[in-house]
Amino acid sequence: MTRIMLYNHSGCENRGCEAIVRSTAAMFAQAGASVALTSRQPAYDRALHLHDVERIVPMTIAPYSVRRIINSVGFRMGMARESEVARRYAPCIALGRKSGVCLSVGGDTYCYGYQEHMAVINGRLRRAGKPLVLWGCSVEPSLLEGACLRDLQAYDLIVARESISAEAMRAAGLPVRTWCDPAFTLGREDLPLPSGWKEGGTVGLNVSPLVLDRARDSAAALDAFVGLVKHILSTSDHAIALIPHVTWPHDDDVEALTRIKERFADEPRVFLLPGTLNALQLKGYIARLCALITARTHASIAGYSSCVPTLVIGYSVKARGIARDLFGKEEGHLIPVQELEDARQLIQAYDAMVGRAAQERAFLQEQVPAYTAGQKETVDAILSLVKQD
Repeated sequence: MTRIMLYNHSGCENRGCEAIVRSTAAMFAQAGASVALTSRQPAYDRALHLHDVERIVPMTIAPYSVRRIINSVGFRMGMARESEVARRYAPCIALGRKSGVCLSVGGDTYCYGYQEHMAVINGRLRRAGKPLVLWGCSVEPSLLEGACLRDLQAYDLIVARESISAEAMRAAGLPVRTWCDPAFTLGREDLPLPSGWKEGGTVGLNVSPLVLDRARDSAAALDAFVGLVKHILSTSDHAIALIPHVTWPHDDDVEALTRIKERFADEPRVFLLPGTLNALQLKGYIARLCALITARTHASIAGYSSCVPTLVIGYSVKARGIARDLFGKEEGHLIPVQELEDARQLIQAYDAMVGRAAQERAFLQEQVPAYTAGQKETVDAILSLVKQD
């Protein structure tokens, strides 16, 4: 049985990361492989009982362990930087050396520049003769140079989730194939609807601290979302579900959404879903919306794959690329957060989306199966990299 290691996973408090791990593990398990995961949040992830993941190990040695202290002292006494990083990520490297193929599942990793730890991990696994795959990724084209490009050249195969990244990496001479983000294949779990929910008439809203920070004026961007909520309440009888998709302490959607809910403290039609829901449960709620406005790309993927009309407030190449590949254009489906200045932009885009909602649902029902086709071929291409003893 082929052993697959999923690595560079930041933890399931980011439900997008969770969605990638769940869907990826399912498709490789279906192909007869065993899947192990290295995680920066191993205890949290184990508590989720991730189906098809047979083993979860820490990606790094424990922060305050004896090994970590010895490693830090060694570095201060002259240990080479590469050795210090390799020792810090020893659990990941050790598991990778026992695996048939290693998949880096941090799809956004190369949107933010050179990642020293990835270069070290990849270098050690490469020297051990292990096939490396960068899985379901987006890459900022402007970063395809220097050390970042050299690290990307370590991969035997790169599976890009959208065409903007794929075209840029092919132009840089990298071994790329294109397939959708694996989270498009994620299943769902339908929990009972909360009391404020209106069947067929609930709009979902996701706002993240990250997207507010990327706006020209964070306070003005938050006010724009508040203005959109006021517009929906005054022009319809819809309810509005505030949907957190990432709950990391340093990047918590609950915090941003609570600031919106506080503006509507006495309005039962505006309610906040719990931050404890997993990716399957969140998709279950998103699938029953009449429309979705979201800052998190993986919330949009839950919407698209459930054929829910979706408007993305984005900043990243992945959001742009996915919208372009699905619809043939970004206009009308994505508002760059850098351009978000007041509620009028959101209201106009929302009203336009509502006006075409029936057509967009019908389009997605036809388009999504074709867009997600190719899973078996992609999995087979990865398993073909496994070296036979």
